[in-house]
Amino acid sequence: MIALRDNINGLHEDTCIKVYDPEIKKMIGIYANYAKAALKLGVSPSAIQQRCNRKTRMYAPLYGKEVACRLSKKLPDDEPLLTQCSRNNFL
Repeated sequence: MIALRDNINGLHEDTCIKVYDPEIKKMIGIYANYAKAALKLGVSPSAIQQRCNRKTRMYAPLYGKEVACRLSKKLPDDEPLLTQCSRNNFL
């Protein structure tokens, strides 16, 4: 399991949150911490954290669908996606 709470944002520097659309099996967003993911999905940060730990789906009001949130290690390919998701809502 990935350890949590290394810094003020709640995640280690090499950890991120990836959001998937389970119906089409595609990643729709990647965020640096719970707060940024929650802001883009329209839910609370604690709800994101719980869903990442339980690995269950949740309804995202701003996306209008159920999504799956997962904790993941940041890969070198993820950096451009992180900046793109911070400017736009989704990929």
